[in-house]
Amino acid sequence: MERFYFWPTNPAASIFALWVVSQIFLYAARVPMHRALREVGRLLGGVFRVGARWCRGLAAAAARRDHEMIVEMGKGDTEAKIGREFHRIEGAFAKELARYPDLHRKLDDVVTKIDADFQECATAAPAAPGWTEAVAAVAKMPEEIQKSAAAGEKKALQEFRETTAKRHKILSSMAPAWKEVQKIATEVSRAVSGALEATKRIDGYMTSYEQVRADDKNATRAIGWNATQLFVVSLLVMAVAMGGAFVNFNLIALPMSELVPSGSRIAGMPVATVAALVIVLMEIAAGVFAMEMLGITSFFPKLELIPRSRRRIILVVAVGGLLMLACIEASLAILREQIVESSTALKASLAGVREHPVARTATSRIPVIGQAVLGFILPWILAMVAVPLETMISTGGHIVLSAVTGAMHLGSMVCRLGGHGMRYLCEAARHVYDIYIVIPLQIERIVTSGSRQGTVGSVGVRGGARP
Repeated sequence: MERFYFWPTNPAASIFALWVVSQIFLYAARVPMHRALREVGRLLGGVFRVGARWCRGLAAAAARRDHEMIVEMGKGDTEAKIGREFHRIEGAFAKELARYPDLHRKLDDVVTKIDADFQECATAAPAAPGWTEAVAAVAKMPEEIQKSAAAGEKKALQEFRETTAKRHKILSSMAPAWKEVQKIATEVSRAVSGALEATKRIDGYMTSYEQVRADDKNATRAIGWNATQLFVVSLLVMAVAMGGAFVNFNLIALPMSELVPSGSRIAGMPVATVAALVIVLMEIAAGVFAMEMLGITSFFPKLELIPRSRRRIILVVAVGGLLMLACIEASLAILREQIVESSTALKASLAGVREHPVARTATSRIPVIGQAVLGFILPWILAMVAVPLETMISTGGHIVLSAVTGAMHLGSMVCRLGGHGMRYLCEAARHVYDIYIVIPLQIERIVTSGSRQGTVGSVGVRGGARP
């Protein structure tokens, strides 16, 4: 700092001289400096305005792409639901139509039997025989009227009872037939009701599909919100699954050191750690292929084109691999407990602690059994990670585009604020510049005002001297 002094032995005079020089220099450069600050403000404001327009353009493009993705997602989901309902109806109708000949034959036989029984039951009861002869005999022999009437009445009553009993027997035999007809009608009604319910569901899906195709705002907003919910739920499930994977990894990391070389390292990590991690990832991969072959997920569209027999082979291999890995983990969990016990005994012996034999209770093996069961169950639970993983991937695009849209809108707002801030900051810099050279400016103002007054007075005198 002292090298800039005019008089190193007199710093105050040097600083005053520098201040005077700076005042003179900055006063002389006031107009170009103001112009430069104004242009810098315009430049920075233009840059921020360009950035704001760019952010708005990106936000609009991301929102447009998000909207297209939501519409395509809604179309795909609705088409899949409609296809599933049609497939279900096809299977139900194929099953019911396969039963239709038997139902028709049963119903025809039952109706024929009922018709025959009804015709037989509807036959009129025969008239009591011998009434004409009885009347003639009564006319000829009055003394036997009571005897003949009693005999005829008894005979006619007996025949009427026999006919009525026969009709009741026919009617009672018709009851199973009516029950069979009722059963067939119930089955047909159930099938028709199922078809009607499926038709109502298909109508609802078709209405949603038409709304999505018509670019209805409410429908697309509902699809977007549903996708967000699915993403959040899938993220939570994935977090839980990662916790299970962490437990699974720690369960087999220690015993894996007994199966692989302990001194080797891969990328600075022990081989046992890498091997345990590979086993966990293999379980997840086997679960992905198992879910793919079961038709629950669709990560690999080409696998859907292979024949069913080969899909079954891949499914058997995936499930068999999961079973083998689960058994290996169960055995490693048991080995882990043994390693822990041996390590504890070794540390105690090295420390000079004598262990006293303790009677083993019936529950002493419960931790080992629990670890073995946990090691067997965790791979099957990790295998189901494929379902939330697919959901999170399918809905992640909407979340990413929504986040990009929000970030770009925020960036546009920040750029607009930055543009205004730069403009006002440059204006403030101009005022600060003028404040620093306020003394020369005030001298200029005084001189300018004095010269103006002198000019005005001279003009007045000249104007008054004229006749």
